[in-house]
Amino acid sequence: MFKKYLINGLILLPFIWLSTGIYLSKDSDKTMVIMILVSIITSLMTFGIKEIKKNIINNRFIWLLLIILSYLLFSYFYHGVSSREIRALIASLLLLITFPHQLLNKKTLLIITVIGSITGLIFVIYFSIILKLGRGDWPLNAIPFSTITAVYLIFSIVLLLHYNNLKTQITTSIIVLINISSLILSETRGTLLAGFIAIIFILLKTLNFKKINLKIIATSIIIISGIFLVLKHPIEQRIEQTAVEYHKIEAGNLTSSIGLRLQLWDSAPILIKNNILLGVGNNVKNEIDNLYKENKISQSLYNLQPTHLHNQYLDKIVKNGILGLLLFISLLLFPIVASKERNTLYKQLSLGVVIIFGISSLTDVPFNHGQTLFIYLLFIGVFNMFALNNEKVK
Repeated sequence: MFKKYLINGLILLPFIWLSTGIYLSKDSDKTMVIMILVSIITSLMTFGIKEIKKNIINNRFIWLLLIILSYLLFSYFYHGVSSREIRALIASLLLLITFPHQLLNKKTLLIITVIGSITGLIFVIYFSIILKLGRGDWPLNAIPFSTITAVYLIFSIVLLLHYNNLKTQITTSIIVLINISSLILSETRGTLLAGFIAIIFILLKTLNFKKINLKIIATSIIIISGIFLVLKHPIEQRIEQTAVEYHKIEAGNLTSSIGLRLQLWDSAPILIKNNILLGVGNNVKNEIDNLYKENKISQSLYNLQPTHLHNQYLDKIVKNGILGLLLFISLLLFPIVASKERNTLYKQLSLGVVIIFGISSLTDVPFNHGQTLFIYLLFIGVFNMFALNNEKVK
């Protein structure tokens, strides 16, 4: 029995890392590659090539990733792209090809969600409240941190809807509240909005109001109210900051966080003007310098020296052109298309993740961060295997 748990633990190591070590440093995605190698070797030693054949034949998501990887490799040699993105894609592909998806069942997903949620709360409390560090000084930047937290929030909501056991419902309810607290403390407006939109979408689409446990609802309302009272100060502070930035923009001052984003988005058509098909690759900084010399952008935007456009859609078209944008959109749309006539749990998990990433991409670049890219590719890839095999996540 111990041997079985040890083998399963080693195979699941990448997912365990996504709920623990992923928070530890800005380079935790590099360590993730080691976890994936351990998982692949253990899978091959245990199952041989049986899982490889099944995954390659059945999982169309793997074929989509191969197409995207091929284009990125071409772009890498043509005008340069992020090596972090390529590394995450290659590692995710290899894991999805060898991974026995049945190991990530509902019980395992619940354990990973609980661990990831609690670890995330400890992380944000320690660095923001105890050490009082600014969000940019955290080991993991606040934006990818909040994206990961939002994903675990969706997992906890969906699992709450799919468990009938009272103790498990109470546990998942607490985990939901933990993730909401972490999101609020991260002070990341875009991801917080994405999380609540995803929750509303899932609840309206799937909730059977006749089967709701009123005690759970009453308890949740009381606890949520308590959380908002305890976290009243950071919530009010963020609202006030947003209001100040809005008034600055009204007065023509675009040097605030939101103002600089607006300037970046406005510069996208100029940046892509002569490279609309394939993009400019890693030459964004040089292009920004050229625009400044031509007096087409402000001093404040030039001083920012941005490496991305704080919008995944614009960032993709500027760096990878129309082709890159279409491949990116296909990555988002795939789980929605694949979820037709599939089991309800898969739909909810996948669509929740897609909404989180799709809306977060309006103000950030979650697919540029290795940590969040791994989260999306691996969970969507495994959920897809459950759906294609018409299996229930037990």
